[in-house]
Amino acid sequence: MDTTKFYVVVVDAFANGLSSSPSNTPDSARGVFAGLTIGDMVVAQHRLVHEHLGIEHLHAVLGFSMGGMQAFEWAIRYPTQLDLAIPIAGSPRVGTFDRLLWTKYLDEVTTGLSGLVPPDEAWFRVARLDALSLRTPSALNGESWDSVDASIRSQAGILAKTWDLADAAAQLRALRQYDAAQGMGGSMAQAASKVRSRLLIIHSPQDHTVTIEPAREFARMVRSDTLWVTSPCGHLALWCERGTIAAAIAKFMSVGK
Repeated sequence: MDTTKFYVVVVDAFANGLSSSPSNTPDSARGVFAGLTIGDMVVAQHRLVHEHLGIEHLHAVLGFSMGGMQAFEWAIRYPTQLDLAIPIAGSPRVGTFDRLLWTKYLDEVTTGLSGLVPPDEAWFRVARLDALSLRTPSALNGESWDSVDASIRSQAGILAKTWDLADAAAQLRALRQYDAAQGMGGSMAQAASKVRSRLLIIHSPQDHTVTIEPAREFARMVRSDTLWVTSPCGHLALWCERGTIAAAIAKFMSVGK
């Protein structure tokens, strides 16, 4: 984002520990997070932008991973209120593989919440799943076991210090059920028909965290611009292929400006 040309509003997602989350909500009200959805996050962002900041129209909505899902949701839910949507490593619908993976994540987090294992052990298990899913097997095989193990332990320590298990559980539940066509009879074609903004969908076929098939099908339905990034970094291609992705976004953002 070129901030000499654009004003950028960055919004923290619900249940990240900074915005409204189980960890900073009184016990009596925490139950609301059991039903947290990606749609809830986008509705709150819309209210922030329109009711509090007084912004009537957005040039673009951009997000990575869960933020990419929110970019899809913006384009479908508020079709006339943005020019461009740029989902990166996101999906308009959770694939079966993704749901299975995030259910396993949730199992590990729930085990920690229940006291069956200490929180540090739960985070260690989450970090191992991150190591398995965020990059490709070839990327991991290019490193030694000791290097990967040390990275997992470091990541587990960071997660334990910066996130709460209850917050993670709320976001995982929202992620694993996401379907932009929910409420439309499950018809992704109907969801796609609502889109009025131009889309640039960025994804990696090697992504094992948010798989590409639903995004690829949605791209066909809305005839969006696409950038399919081949990278052993998988879900983390945004960092490994930063130059290519940044150039594509900058070019797309210049539309109409």
